[in-house]
Amino acid sequence: MVAQLLRLRADLLAGEVRGGARRSVAVVLGSLVALVAVLWAASVLGGLRTADPLVARSVVVLVGTAVALGCTLIPFALGVADQLDPRRFTAFGIGQRDLAVGLGLAGLLGIPVVAVAVLAVAQVVTWSRGAGPALMAVVAAVLVLATAALLIRVGSTLGALAFAGHRPREATWPVVLVGIVLVVPSVALLLRPDWLDLAAPGLQRLTDVAGWTPWGAAWAVPADAAAGHVGTAVARLLVALVVVGLLGLAWWALVGRVLVAVPHPDRVHRHRTLGWFDRLGATPFGAVAARALTYWTRDPRYRSSYLILVFVPLVVLPLGIAGVPWAWTALVPLPLMALIAGFLPHNDVSYDNTAVWLHVASGAPGWTDRLGRLVPLIVVGVPLLVAGAAVSAALYGDMDAFPLLVAVSASGLLGGLGLSSIVSVALPYPTVRPGDHPFHQPQAAGATATFAQTLMVVGTVLCMVPAGWFAVRALIGAEHPSTALVLGVGIGVGVVVLVIGVAVGGAVFDRRGPDLLAAAQRN
Repeated sequence: MVAQLLRLRADLLAGEVRGGARRSVAVVLGSLVALVAVLWAASVLGGLRTADPLVARSVVVLVGTAVALGCTLIPFALGVADQLDPRRFTAFGIGQRDLAVGLGLAGLLGIPVVAVAVLAVAQVVTWSRGAGPALMAVVAAVLVLATAALLIRVGSTLGALAFAGHRPREATWPVVLVGIVLVVPSVALLLRPDWLDLAAPGLQRLTDVAGWTPWGAAWAVPADAAAGHVGTAVARLLVALVVVGLLGLAWWALVGRVLVAVPHPDRVHRHRTLGWFDRLGATPFGAVAARALTYWTRDPRYRSSYLILVFVPLVVLPLGIAGVPWAWTALVPLPLMALIAGFLPHNDVSYDNTAVWLHVASGAPGWTDRLGRLVPLIVVGVPLLVAGAAVSAALYGDMDAFPLLVAVSASGLLGGLGLSSIVSVALPYPTVRPGDHPFHQPQAAGATATFAQTLMVVGTVLCMVPAGWFAVRALIGAEHPSTALVLGVGIGVGVVVLVIGVAVGGAVFDRRGPDLLAAAQRN
């Protein structure tokens, strides 16, 4: 049975190039590009054999960790298209052991695992600096390959279970997002490893932390052995072994579960109250705010927005690698997250689709619609902004940066929300329909989408400029504006733009209500 599954996998791979001419050309070219990229990365890793151990350690561990994270997240997003999904074999009466082992081995026949194998061999060359490190590197290569293969199998199966019923192309955006986040810092490391500041404690701490994670433990084993830290190398070797063991158990359990699981009918939820609608009162503003809070809590289209904010702090990696002092990189994520949070509701009316008629037909004042939709982002965003400013200032090493971060981020968040209140009614464009997959975008949104998004980004950045100017001048020591002045400028600009945005957006909503309903029906 294992041999049959291996032959099936080989036939599936061969079938990728037997389709139409366009598909065959795309598969061949994509495979060649991937092969060239992997061979280039392997040559860079192999060339680190004569480099300083700290440089080699940072590059190998961080790049390896990024590769392992890719083997976790990308298969999870694409799991619905997995050809080796165990559920596809439930009707053939294959035992759990044969299916788990057969599909596990068949998973080794694929471009991702082969690419990881090439990099694993390359790191053996990197650490061939003596018998001990070389032996550890060989053991680590086996663990790296086993970890990657199991991560792909487990991630794909979990993704198939999580996204059952959705089309594969709907995962395009999360895959692209994850790919960019992982590829950018990895390429920066491989292109110019000499950029690394060996004295920078931030980079070394990042490498140390990555080496203790399930994704980086195996990659860090030979690095510690080459540096003479035998005890640490052994400890990380044990972590890597435990990770492989747990992944193996998880794969075994998943295969066993899908072989016997019976689809359950949708559960009927009984609610004794009206939730937010009871809490916020029977007023136009309260009803819109309750509806918005319900959307942001339950609607997958809104929840998918959180994914973007989670990955934003990772932008510090390419900045730090490029030579920006690690302390300064701590100041970047929060203003960027505030900008994105203010940008999120810029097309909120289109998310309602035809349900926007409720707001139009009720005759509620436009400002109640505009302000009510912003309640979730204001209620949650402002406390998180303050907490994030405190964390960023602590990482920066100077709590005097706290009010500066609050000012800049508040102007971005509040100013962005004010602009969104106007743009969402003046420039609505097609977006994800209710009930569709969060990442299933319309085929074409037209020039309106590009213009609206550009206007939002440029406008929000302009709102942040005054407070940003004072903050930069204070941080570089050019001048020392008072805390009250900086906070007044940042929060004042944000509040003024928010008030104007709600007022203007409300007036536009009152005037264009029927047009908004017609635009929503075209989505």
